[in-house]
Amino acid sequence: MYFAIYQMYKLLTKYHNLIFKTGKILLSLAAVYYLWQHRYLKLMWHDYTGLLSIKFTIILLIFSVLNWFFEIKKWQYLAGHIQPVSTKEAAKQSLISFALSLLTPNRVGEYGAKMLFFDSKHFKKLIPLTLIGNFSQLLITLIAGALAWVYAYRIGIFKKIVDLQVFTNNYLTIGTLLIAVLSVLILVIKRLKKHRQYPVLQSRIWLQSTGYAWLRHLIFSSQFVCLLLYFNVPFNPIHLYTGVSLVYFVSAFIPILAFMDWAVKGNVAIWIFSSLQIKSALVLKIITLMWIGNFLIPFIIGLIWLWQSKTFKR
Repeated sequence: MYFAIYQMYKLLTKYHNLIFKTGKILLSLAAVYYLWQHRYLKLMWHDYTGLLSIKFTIILLIFSVLNWFFEIKKWQYLAGHIQPVSTKEAAKQSLISFALSLLTPNRVGEYGAKMLFFDSKHFKKLIPLTLIGNFSQLLITLIAGALAWVYAYRIGIFKKIVDLQVFTNNYLTIGTLLIAVLSVLILVIKRLKKHRQYPVLQSRIWLQSTGYAWLRHLIFSSQFVCLLLYFNVPFNPIHLYTGVSLVYFVSAFIPILAFMDWAVKGNVAIWIFSSLQIKSALVLKIITLMWIGNFLIPFIIGLIWLWQSKTFKR
């Protein structure tokens, strides 16, 4: 993966202006085409915004703002180990990178995008920092999902999901896998810390990044649960949090293009919440509302800043 990122960086450096201008045009066309193909989202939005009070709509937007605020603060903290970055600049870098990652599986294009904001001399530090930021979020998703899986198995909810034979020959399977992942992660960090070219790989950086990741996971999970409760889903909030964690846990294993995130998470959510007899139409529209606040609006802002930005490095 490091080699692939390095080769992408060399191409970006060599054909900087051509790739950047072409990329902006292609990304904008892709965005227009994508939104055109999803015209029905407007109808779905009108269907449910009529049922949302102004007060609750503001609450949902606050959740989305907080979600991205902590993502921006996480990147500001990580990038600060290379050079001081203001909150405004960190916001631009995060949202522009998010927009540029639209057409790449699981947003891997974000790695190359963030390199555009820094001089090449920072390349060796930048890649590990970006990996820390993204992997810490994935790690929290896996931990929360594994705990939700064990909890669901123990109390007998979501039975047709957690009783899949591949996962539940023993409910300790998830715990064993989690311990294995954490063990490998610790070994990798210890090994990299021995090399002077990676002085940024310190435990405090991981702890800080993971803390921001926990906050983000709590925020968008709470946003999902609040929507379910708002539409009078008659279940214990803890059970709903369990289902939401399972949705993100399962989705994490599916390599998807960023602009397909809504469709994939929608189908996964329908599958999981069908165990609680929650109507698929309701789940899909809740996913749509979250997608608008956490994906569409930030993407449009990032696209606008992309066209305005003149701060990219060679």
